[in-house]
Amino acid sequence: MNDVSDIAMFMDQVRVDPRIGPLHISLYLAIFYCWRIQGGNDVVEFTGKELMPIAKIAGGTPFYRCIKQLHEYGYIRYEPSFNPAVKSRAVLISCIAQK
Repeated sequence: MNDVSDIAMFMDQVRVDPRIGPLHISLYLAIFYCWRIQGGNDVVEFTGKELMPIAKIAGGTPFYRCIKQLHEYGYIRYEPSFNPAVKSRAVLISCIAQK
């Protein structure tokens, strides 16, 4: 799998998707970054507090709105934890589609 082609495929998709804005893109790239750091396995684990500074999102409301929308729009498969002691999980759809 080639990281550049993964990002290029995502950008090709969002370029023509009017629902996607800058916060969605920065959040997806933050999740992608964590996925890469964690070894590129199918599932990436994270907390909102970890992702928000990477994505440059300052508040919880826009963060959770964007991550929920990325899930609804089919860019990620998001599994929230709702437990502060357990990290949430996500699957980057474009990354597993190439495997």
